[in-house]
Formats: sequence, structure tokens, C-alpha cells
Amino acid sequence: MKKTLIVAMMAALAASDAVAKDYTMQSAFGGLPVLDPTAKRFVENVSTLTGGEVEFEYLLAGQLSPPFEIFDNVGTGAIDAGWSYAAYASGKEPAAALFGSVPFGGDPLSYVSWLHHGGGLELWQEIYEPYNLVPMACGVILSEAGGWYTKPINAPEDFQGLNIRIGGLGGEILGKLGANAMSLPAGEISTSLETGRLDATELSFPLVDKLLGFDKVAKHYYFPGWHQPAGFIEFYMNKDKWDALTDAQRTAIEVSCADANLYAMGIAAGAQSAILEAFRGNRVAVERFPDSVMAALRAAADEVYAEKSAEDPMFKTVIDSYRAYADAYNEYQALSDLN
Repeated sequence: MKKTLIVAMMAALAASDAVAKDYTMQSAFGGLPVLDPTAKRFVENVSTLTGGEVEFEYLLAGQLSPPFEIFDNVGTGAIDAGWSYAAYASGKEPAAALFGSVPFGGDPLSYVSWLHHGGGLELWQEIYEPYNLVPMACGVILSEAGGWYTKPINAPEDFQGLNIRIGGLGGEILGKLGANAMSLPAGEISTSLETGRLDATELSFPLVDKLLGFDKVAKHYYFPGWHQPAGFIEFYMNKDKWDALTDAQRTAIEVSCADANLYAMGIAAGAQSAILEAFRGNRVAVERFPDSVMAALRAAADEVYAEKSAEDPMFKTVIDSYRAYADAYNEYQALSDLN
């Protein structure tokens, strides 16, 4: 009887080992505040919820693949999963940018609500399916700052000829006002501001911007972050490997991403004010863009959206879906606004 029990236990352990597997998860980011602890929490939660059957090896930017190559490498199966930003795929699929942020869009709650209750996730999955990827939001990001400028922006004309580090739709919008938008790795931004190669940059919110020392070389810190009023960190996995998981394992990943959405918002929400005070102490002017500038940027955004929609049917489908949901969301918010 004892021998039979031991054999059964050994068989159960062997079966458990057979389903346990390690997966590589390549990040497009370094060890930045909010993003890095959210990724680590996600990995730990997946391991816990699957009883160790699914373990992600979390790799920072450049440890296995350059950030902009993660998308293709996960699609081919060279890497199992990615931890990235959807706008990085906009060169392949313009509509992907709308799953990184929606310039002049709504707040983080409206963004994630549209994704899960307004049809956004299904569209995102449709866009990534030809690339053999299964995407989802795995961290909701608060509104970014409007950016760091070495000279004041008093009118829309001040963007003319201005060299700014900004990508995606935000860059195209600023281009309508005569700015020269460019992409640069985060590590090169401060030096480029100091040498005059750049006149301005955007990166993130104060908690992250603090690490790059922008306050030492640019003294005008503008708000609001019109180009990213809310954002998503994205997790995506090679579809063949996703399909090979059990239902319970896939659910564990989805639940862990839902937890990451709340965690990322919460960890960032109360951490900005003290840093803004430190910036002010270093003679940084923390200010809002003038109304005339915001109006010009909004008009430029509408122009870019119209052009993109005419060029790409999926872009039109996604932005129309987002706007329809936002209209319903905004009506109730307006009625409920205490101000």
C-alpha cells in the first residue's frame, strides 16, 4: 500500500514538473520607477497564482533584445513575451499608437474602461493577431507632464523650428505647428538639451523625469500632458505559447495584469507633489501651457486624426470606437462633477 502511494506521489510530481515552464519576458524599459516595480509584481503574481507552473524571466531593456525589436522577436518565438509600449509598433500598424495613449483623450479610468468594456481590447487583439501576438494592458499610467522646455512657450508660433524629443502621434501633432520632432534614447536627452541639440523633451511624469536631471538643463516644465493624458504598459505573448497554456494559466496572467493596472496607477498617484516642489527649489517654472497653445494643439490633433483615419481603416475604427465610448463616459462625468 505504501509503495503504491509513493509511486502515485512520484507520478504527480512528474506531471507537475511537466507543466511547469520558464518564459522570457523582455522589457523595453530600464529600471524606471512605477514601470519596474509593476513588472516585478506581475511576474511574482503569475508565479503565485499558477503555483510556479508559469515563471517569467524578467529582462530589462537591452539584456536580450533592443527595445524596438521585441515586437518581432516575440512574434517569431525567439522571446516568449514582451513588456513594452504599443506606440513602438505604430510603424507597422498606425492604430497601435492608440493603445499607448490617445492625445487629448480621457483620464486613466476612461481609457481602461474603454479597453475592457467598450471593445478596445478586441480591436487591439485583432491588430496584433497577424504578428502572432496576444496583447493586453498590464499597467495603467497617469497623465504625463507636457514636457521640459529650455525657453518659454507663450504662443503657438513658439513651436516653429523647435527641436523636441517626442514620438508617435504627439510628434506628428507638434509637426503641424512647425516643430521638429525626433526620437532619442532616454540616456541621451539631458546631454542633447545641454548642448542645444534639443530645445525641449517629454518623457514621463515627475517621478521618472527626476532621474534624468532635466531640471538642471531646462527651466520650463509644462502641463498638461496633452499627448498622453493616460497610457498603458503592454504585455504581449507569442500566440503559439499563449495557446499552449491552460485556461487557468491564461486567467492567472490576465488577473495579474488587472492587478498591475491598479497598482501602477496607485503607486504613481501620490508621489508627484514633493518632486514638483524640489523642481521649484531648483528654479524651475512649473506652469500650464497657455490656452491659445492648447487650442492650437487640439486643432492639430484633430487634423492628424482625420488624416490617419483617411489613410488607415483600422485607425479609423479604433479612434471611432474610443470616441463613441468617451462620449458616453464624459456625459455622466460632467453630470457628476462637483466643480
